[in-house]
Amino acid sequence: MKNINQYFQYLYSLERAGMKYDLSNITTLCKALGNPQDKFRSIHIAGTNGKGATASFTASVLMEHGLKTGLFTSPHILQFNERIRVGGKCISNTYIKKFLEKNIKLIKRIKPSFFEVNTAMAFKYFADKKVEAAVIECGLGGRLDSTNILKPVVSAITQIDMDHMQFLGNTLREIALEKLGIVKNGVKVIVSDNNRKLVSLFHKSITENELLYIDDIARMKVLSNSNGKLKFTITPKSKKSITLTTPLPGKYQVRNAAAGYFIVKQFLFETGNKFHLGKFKKGISDVKKNTGYFGRLELIKKNGKQYLLDVSHNPDGIKNAITSVKNTGFKPEVVIFGIMSDKDHNNVLKQLLPFSKNIIFTKPDYERAQEPGILYSDSLKIKGTNNLMLDNCVKGALKIADKLNYKRIMILGSFFMVSDALKALGIHSIQVK
Repeated sequence: MKNINQYFQYLYSLERAGMKYDLSNITTLCKALGNPQDKFRSIHIAGTNGKGATASFTASVLMEHGLKTGLFTSPHILQFNERIRVGGKCISNTYIKKFLEKNIKLIKRIKPSFFEVNTAMAFKYFADKKVEAAVIECGLGGRLDSTNILKPVVSAITQIDMDHMQFLGNTLREIALEKLGIVKNGVKVIVSDNNRKLVSLFHKSITENELLYIDDIARMKVLSNSNGKLKFTITPKSKKSITLTTPLPGKYQVRNAAAGYFIVKQFLFETGNKFHLGKFKKGISDVKKNTGYFGRLELIKKNGKQYLLDVSHNPDGIKNAITSVKNTGFKPEVVIFGIMSDKDHNNVLKQLLPFSKNIIFTKPDYERAQEPGILYSDSLKIKGTNNLMLDNCVKGALKIADKLNYKRIMILGSFFMVSDALKALGIHSIQVK
C-alpha cells in the first residue's frame, strides 16, 4: 500500500469481510497493543438514538473544563477521520497509515472486523495522545460491542429503539438488555431513556446506588426551537433551573444535554475536578464548533435552495426528526428518502407519507441500502395521496428535485444518505458554526 486511499480501502474491506459479534478479537488485538484502553479515563455511552449527541455534548463540556478530551463516534459522514478526535481535531492520515503499517501482520492474523480495528486504533490514539478523558460511543448494542472492554469512570444509556434486531433481539426488552451489558459494578450509570416500558428493567438491572435515572433527578423544558437553535431549561432536583441554548435543533436534544450534565458532573467528581456551570453552558452552546457534530436537522443553503439533512435511520429517530421539523417551521417541498434494508421501513413510511406530499425514494451507494422500488411499492399499500418518485442514486434524486424546481428539500434516512447528498452537492468538507 502506497497512499492513504489504499489504506482506507483496506479498512473498508474488513467491513465487507463480515463481523464476529463477540469480544475475543478486540481483546486479543488490544492485548497485543499493550491494552491502551486501560491508560486513560473514559466515559462509555450506549443507546439506539441520542448517543452521538450525548457523547458530543459531554466531550464539548469537558473540553471547556480544560481537559484534553478524546471522542470516538460512528459512523462518519464524509471522512473516516471524523470518527476519532482529540480536542475536536480529527485523527491524522499519518497516524492511521502508521498504525496500519505497524499492525498489518497482527490484523491479518486475528482477522478483526472494520469496527474492531477502528476501536483499537481509537484506544491506541487516545493512549498515545495522553487524553485526560475519552468519550466512547458504542457501535452496536453494548454487551458484546468492541468498546465494552473499557473500564469507564461513568457509563450512560440513551434512548432505546428497535434496531439491529439480527444481532440484538426482536423485542425492546431484549435490545435494552444488550445495551445494559455495559453496566459494571461500582460505576454510575446515567439513563436518559424515557420509555415507560423499560423503567422497571433499568431499576432492576442497575443497583439503586449506581443508577442516575434522568426523569427521577431532573425536569426539562423547551423554551423555543426555531432558526436552528434550541433554548431550554434543565432543573436538577432541589436546584435552580439552568437556561441553555444549543445550535442543535429538535426538542429531543434537551434529554441528551441533560444526560451530558449528569455525566460530566459525575466524571469530574470521580476524577477530583470541579464542575463550573459557566463552562457547562458554553460546552452546550459550542458543541458543533468543539466536536464537529453534524447531521441532525442540518440546514445547508446552496444555489438558491435550502437542504435540510438528517441522519435519523430508525422509526423513533425519524419520528423525532419529523416532529422537530414541524416545530421549527421549515416546510420541505419534497423529501428525498432512503434507508438501510435491515431497518423497519414500513413503520417509517407510515410516518413519512402523512408528512410530505412529494417524496423521492432512492438509495445511497452502500451494499445494505434498501431498494427504492421496495419503498415505492410498500408506500402504495399505505393509503395516501402522495406524489411518489424514485431514482437509484441520491445524485439522481437531487436532479429530479432540481428539475421540478423544488427550493426546500429534506434529505433523510441514514448517515450514508447525508454523505452521498453532500458529495452530490459538491460539498467535500463539513463546515460547522
